[in-house]
Amino acid sequence: MIDNKKNIQLLVECLKEHSIRNIVISPGGTNIAFVKEVQDDPFFHCFSVVDERSAMYFAIGLYLQTGEVIVTSCTSAQATRNYVPGLTEAYYKKVPILAITMSKHPRFTYQEYMQAPDQSSLPNDCIKSSYSLPIISENDDVIHSIRLINEAILETTHRGCGPVQLCIPWLDFPLSAITPRNRCIKRYTMEEPWDVLLKNKRVLICIGEHMRFGERERSALEKFCECYNCAVYTNHLSNYSGKYSFEGNLLFTTISVERFKTEIRPDVLITIGGQTGDYPFYRLFSKLELGEIEHWRVDYNGHVTDTYDKLTKIFECTEATFFEKLTIAELDTHEYYEKINSCIMYNLEVEIPFSNAYAARKLTKIIPQNSIVQFSILNSLRVWNLFHFENQVECYSNVGAFGIDGGMSTLIGQSMVTSELCFMIIGDLAFFYDMNSLGIRGLKSNIRVLLVNNNGGVEFKLGKVDSKDVDRYIAAGNHFKNAKGWAETCGFEYLRAQTEKEFDSAIEKFVSLNDKPIVLELFVSDTDDATAYNKLVTTNTEGAAFNQFKDNMKVSVKKLFGRI
Repeated sequence: MIDNKKNIQLLVECLKEHSIRNIVISPGGTNIAFVKEVQDDPFFHCFSVVDERSAMYFAIGLYLQTGEVIVTSCTSAQATRNYVPGLTEAYYKKVPILAITMSKHPRFTYQEYMQAPDQSSLPNDCIKSSYSLPIISENDDVIHSIRLINEAILETTHRGCGPVQLCIPWLDFPLSAITPRNRCIKRYTMEEPWDVLLKNKRVLICIGEHMRFGERERSALEKFCECYNCAVYTNHLSNYSGKYSFEGNLLFTTISVERFKTEIRPDVLITIGGQTGDYPFYRLFSKLELGEIEHWRVDYNGHVTDTYDKLTKIFECTEATFFEKLTIAELDTHEYYEKINSCIMYNLEVEIPFSNAYAARKLTKIIPQNSIVQFSILNSLRVWNLFHFENQVECYSNVGAFGIDGGMSTLIGQSMVTSELCFMIIGDLAFFYDMNSLGIRGLKSNIRVLLVNNNGGVEFKLGKVDSKDVDRYIAAGNHFKNAKGWAETCGFEYLRAQTEKEFDSAIEKFVSLNDKPIVLELFVSDTDDATAYNKLVTTNTEGAAFNQFKDNMKVSVKKLFGRI
């Protein structure tokens, strides 16, 4: 199976040969393999700085005192963009920094895949040069990488010092079991005939991130669903609920690939809206063969967005126009939706420890009608997608570029122009990135921040690993103590809960009108937070799927950390 660990090994060896020791590490997922290689190696001096904006300036400070080339390491998504202010200072100050950035496989760029913005599009005046390593699949790629790594290191001090970017692609889900087949992708406009056929086919509409549906769009979609054997996949970011829709995150997290293929696989997948932010959905559809499914994309701009590698048709028109054009006489049966519904038998009332999931289960039942809810990525969004909101709310998350930062600023911007309650669901690392937003002048009393302080990125603690080992750099634990002083300084009422009883007694005030904005900080252990999510998943996972979930988790942990 092709992976890119060889690039990491080559890089570490070259850093040693060039006597480069100081590394500033920011937490993330795609740079785990690099961090794991250097954090236990006595040759390197590693520093943990959570916010990449600070990390780059921190690196400048190291250089000013040591006079040595400094390495920085960050994950993909918005992390590279957060380097830009410090890189710009380093460029004009002529500071030799090797900025090691990570990216997804190039095929995912501009394809609405999670955390895959273009990592090489940095401004001219923040780096001397940018280098991107190849995906290693043969010896020629190894030779190419060796040359590029050395060239990048040499360029930091070549004819004047300055920052250099070295981008390393990383494979999330290697598709070694899938044999690619050629296919023809067609684009259809309103000015030409559409040679499409949906009769007698199972149709799944997937709604990604979406603004509130207008009356025309909602009516067109619902009439379309009446005409075909159709179901509509949604999560909180879809902001849609209709007669044939289902909230499918937990189902697609727990169902086995075999059962999905044999029981509820659609013949045609139609996608509208932006990113789903939904890894379980991607995992299932990426494992289908081309002959098993077609992907149709509705996009007013007509972009070739082949997220699942099955794209065959692009419809360059509005969503309402697409559904109206294909609406026909009403269908007698809706077997597909009924079949999916029969698979949705969740048990979410299982006993779980005090955690983000515990809070989500309580609050989704009582957050008031018409509230605005903003989720930080990734753990907050994933956990809350397991639960159904009893009242109609609008949900959002920064899944465009899929960065950890900026969630509270976005929510606060929304709060300024609405009288509805506005809730932010955020972990301690994401809060740490964006805490300055609490000091924005003129904040309204409708802001509610649920801060889940689980000591670092629980994202990286879902497997059975030594959390102390992970906390040092990968999950960046022990950086953030509490928000009390800052919240109160900024005019917020501060509430805290360390137990279920304290939380239960605080939530009535949290979801009610108040004369001040409120921060409610939950202090939960990382172990309990991971345990709660895993228990909800495994409780709702059947037989072979449960075993597959455990096996996949073991493989992932072993791949990332080298041990079970």
